[in-house]
Amino acid sequence: MKLVISELLCLTVVLFSEHNASAWGQKGHRIVGAVAAKHLNETTKRSIQQLLQNKSLASVAVWADTIKKARPETKPWHYVDIPNSADSYSEARDCEDEHQELDCVVAKIDEFTPVLTDRSAAPEDRQEALKFLVHFVGDINQPLHAIKDARGGNDIDVTFFGESKCGRFDCNLHGVWDDSMIEHTGLTQAQYVSHLEKLITDEGLTADGTTVDWANQSHKLAQAAWVTSGTDIGQTYYDAQIKVVDHQLAIAGLRLAKLLNDTLGTTSPRNFRRRRERQ
Repeated sequence: MKLVISELLCLTVVLFSEHNASAWGQKGHRIVGAVAAKHLNETTKRSIQQLLQNKSLASVAVWADTIKKARPETKPWHYVDIPNSADSYSEARDCEDEHQELDCVVAKIDEFTPVLTDRSAAPEDRQEALKFLVHFVGDINQPLHAIKDARGGNDIDVTFFGESKCGRFDCNLHGVWDDSMIEHTGLTQAQYVSHLEKLITDEGLTADGTTVDWANQSHKLAQAAWVTSGTDIGQTYYDAQIKVVDHQLAIAGLRLAKLLNDTLGTTSPRNFRRRRERQ
C-alpha cells in the first residue's frame, strides 16, 4: 500500500510540475482519445485491446507527459518551434537539434507510426509507440504547440475573465489553451465528446493532411490567437477561440483514428499471432 501511495504521489508531482509544458491538459488529451475511439474499425479496436491490455485510448492519453521527468529527452517531442514570423514549417529550422537530428512532434509522429505496422517489433515497443502517438497527435493539433515565440505562449502572462490564477497556476496564454477554455465550458469529458461528435456530423469533418500540414494549420491558428502579455482574455476572445478549440480537439480525434486504422487496422491480431507462432 505504501508503495502504491508513493507512486501516486510521484505521478501527481510530475503532472503538476509539467503543467506549463503539456498540451490540452489531461482532460483535452483524454477527449482526443475518446473521440478517436469512436471512429476505429473493428480490426483496429482488437489490435489496441491487445497492445494496451484492454485499456482505452483515453486512459493512456496523458502517459507521455508523465514520463518527461524520467526521460527528459522526450520533452522536445511534444511541440514544433515554428517562429511567429514564419509562414510555414521548415524542417531544418524548426525540428533539427544541435546534432542535426529531427527532434520535434512532426518527426516523432512520422517516426513512431511505422512501429505500429512492424509486426516483428517487440510488443512493448509497439505499445509505447501507440501511447506516444495518442498523445502527440493531440499535441500537434494544439495551436500553441506549433509556435516558438515566448515558449509557445508560456511566457505570455494573461488574465482569464479578470482572474490572474488559472487553477493553481498563474495564467498564461499556453495554459489558457491547455485547460482554462476547456474547463470554462462546464462540460464533463463525456459531454464534451458528445458535443464534438455532433460537431463532426454537423460540419462533415474528416481526417486529412500530413503531419506537416497539421503543424502548419496549427501554426496559423496560433498566430491568429496570439496576444501580448497583460491581456485579459474575456468573453469576446473566448467566444471566437473556443470554436477553434472544439474544431482542433475533434479533428485531432479523427486524425488519430485514421492513423490507427491505417496501421493497426491493416492486419488482424489473430493473423499476427499466427505468423509469430510459425517463426
